[in-house]
Amino acid sequence: MDSEPHPRRQWTLSVMSLSLLAIVLNNSVLNVAIPQLIEELDASTTEVQWIVDVYSLVFAGLLLAAGAVADRFGRKRFTLGGLVLFGLGSLLAAASDDVGQLLAARAVMGLGAAFVMPGTLSIIVQVFAPGPERQRAIAVWGGVSALGVAIGPVVGGVLVTHFGWASVFVLNVPLVLVTAGIGLVVVPEWRDPAAAPVDLPGAALGAAATVALVYAIIEAPVHGWVSPPVLGALAAAVAAGFGFTARMRRAEHPLVDLAVLRSRTFLGASVGNLLLVFGLAATLFVLTQRLQIAFGFSPLQAGLAIAPVAVAVGVSSGFAAALTTRLGTRGAVGLGLAVAAAGILTIAWAGGYWQVLAGLLAVGVGFGLSMSPATEAMLSTVPDERSGMGSAMNDTMQELGFALGVAVVGTVSQRLYADALADLPAAARSSLGGALRLSREEGRGGVADRALDAFTTAAGVGMTVAAAVVLAGAVFAAATLPARVRPGAAVGPERVGASSPPGAAGS
Repeated sequence: MDSEPHPRRQWTLSVMSLSLLAIVLNNSVLNVAIPQLIEELDASTTEVQWIVDVYSLVFAGLLLAAGAVADRFGRKRFTLGGLVLFGLGSLLAAASDDVGQLLAARAVMGLGAAFVMPGTLSIIVQVFAPGPERQRAIAVWGGVSALGVAIGPVVGGVLVTHFGWASVFVLNVPLVLVTAGIGLVVVPEWRDPAAAPVDLPGAALGAAATVALVYAIIEAPVHGWVSPPVLGALAAAVAAGFGFTARMRRAEHPLVDLAVLRSRTFLGASVGNLLLVFGLAATLFVLTQRLQIAFGFSPLQAGLAIAPVAVAVGVSSGFAAALTTRLGTRGAVGLGLAVAAAGILTIAWAGGYWQVLAGLLAVGVGFGLSMSPATEAMLSTVPDERSGMGSAMNDTMQELGFALGVAVVGTVSQRLYADALADLPAAARSSLGGALRLSREEGRGGVADRALDAFTTAAGVGMTVAAAVVLAGAVFAAATLPARVRPGAAVGPERVGASSPPGAAGS
């Protein structure tokens, strides 16, 4: 890997950031369209859940294989190809007339996104030399990821209100065309001609373990963590995980170097990122509901009210490299996670929007300060020649963190809410909306007040749990991450091909 930065690196960063924004924005925008999907496609609750989740399952399951394939056959080729496939899936989704067509289109989008996501980060690593400039580029990458999550409800609210649910998919098409067109010109190609063949059995086992685990996490809030479907999926994930580990130990060319997984730096950075995304996902999941239900905001107002977190991420990301230089990797990641935890706790018991705003700004600052040094530390455990695989591992951990944040905090909040209303009918215990309908239809005025109090308390406890988890991540990161990450240092280079000559070809 050439240590010199690429002359078109800033253009490349812009293209990769736009590519990332397209796929991250996808789900947060879609959530706003769910009520229209139910009405116009006559979709059941279960079908709507799968319209959202099939994307995540395909995406998460193929990340590791996609990263390895791109390392071997060309990062630019597969990243831009994945982006075009994502755009095609978006067109098919917008044109869908029934749930089955939309499910198939969403699966195509997930397939395309699996090649885009790791490619964006590995190409950034490819064109920026190790040091402060790469740190700033990774900070931009992390900030764009948070931006996509935060502005999704705003963009979705505007589109659905004025143009209907199909517009949330049409939005992707011009973004894909412009980004891929510019990318063909400015992004350099890279592949390792001496790379080992892709371990297909290992890729299949890794995909099975990831899909089963993500499925269990998604289904747990619906069926319960000890229900047969969830326990069966968890058992399948464990079995496939053991099979994957055994395969990696004996394969001549393993998909993942197990020495990386045993690295304290990898462990601290990956868990830190996972729990950081856990906290952000849990916060946005609970807060979007609370702003509308307890504070009386419209969906669009709620989206606008959450948007400051994206501004905070963007601003603080600009200072992440300087803070890491001053405090070191351990200090920057630990401080960022602690600030994010404090912000989540502030939001949990906020009595008004100004307190919510203060908490959101703290969450955004914590995210911006810790995401890039943690990501850089994680990537330091693999050589640049295998950064596609390293990026895919990082993305898989973040996907798990997002799913866990919604599932765990959603489960805790729902259980507390239901227990507080144990004497009421099942419809009232299942959701606040059900309790409010019961209050209107049967004239039981006290039910609405009780349900609102129960929801507020349950949401506060759920977010307190999220804050505690993120704070535990700060402690864990401080205990496992090195004080400083040496640029270019990698674990087990003889196993992952660090000595292979890179086959860079500019274009």
